Amino acid sequence: MVGAFNPIFVATIYLMPLRFISLFILSITFCVAASAQSNYFVEDPKVFNGGLVLGMNFTQVDGDNFFGYHRVGLSVGGMVYVHFTKSLGASMELLYSQKGSRGEDIVESPTMGTYVTKYFMNLNYVEVPVTLHLMIHNFDAEAGVSYAYLVRSGEWVLADQPVNIDPVSNAFSKTDLEYTFGLGRKLYKKLFVNVRFQYSITSIRPADRIPLGYGYGNQGQFNNMFSLRFMYVF
Repeated sequence: MVGAFNPIFVATIYLMPLRFISLFILSITFCVAASAQSNYFVEDPKVFNGGLVLGMNFTQVDGDNFFGYHRVGLSVGGMVYVHFTKSLGASMELLYSQKGSRGEDIVESPTMGTYVTKYFMNLNYVEVPVTLHLMIHNFDAEAGVSYAYLVRSGEWVLADQPVNIDPVSNAFSKTDLEYTFGLGRKLYKKLFVNVRFQYSITSIRPADRIPLGYGYGNQGQFNNMFSLRFMYVF
């Protein structure tokens, strides 16, 4: 559910599935082959450029019982950028992106007394953001959409009693479409920093598939994410 803006860093990293490694390598190869950039990126303005992306996602899931961007995951991949003018351009990225949720509740148990129950949701996507860019006074503002395909998911609870979460009846949607907004700036030569916000347009899991006691409202669940990314531009 919508939470306060109070990131708590809890790092988790999963290996990219083998079948998507080839896609990632192809995207990086294309980025290198398409080397070019505008005045905002390099001194010699060109039409196309490629780059590498490495960063962290700070995420929560709206529609669960927990608040805060407590799930921290990896965002890594490649990008291709095209310039229409000196101030206007567009980009497409291919990313491996980790999202999900974390939560804790203090519970009184007749067998354990007072203890903390913990909730974990891991959602790992291959993601393709497509954004328009506007360069103003050395800042790069972006807006667009991102399509994501779920390649791995996990959900479990640590409590005094077992919590039944069925991978079929409680399954997440395989795809996600998100609004994307961001702001970037050059740090040093070919190194850039970017802050991005994304939010699901469609539900990643309908209300009737949420485990009993771990949902809020009747609209389903939605990814809610901030990212801090570093980009090396060719």
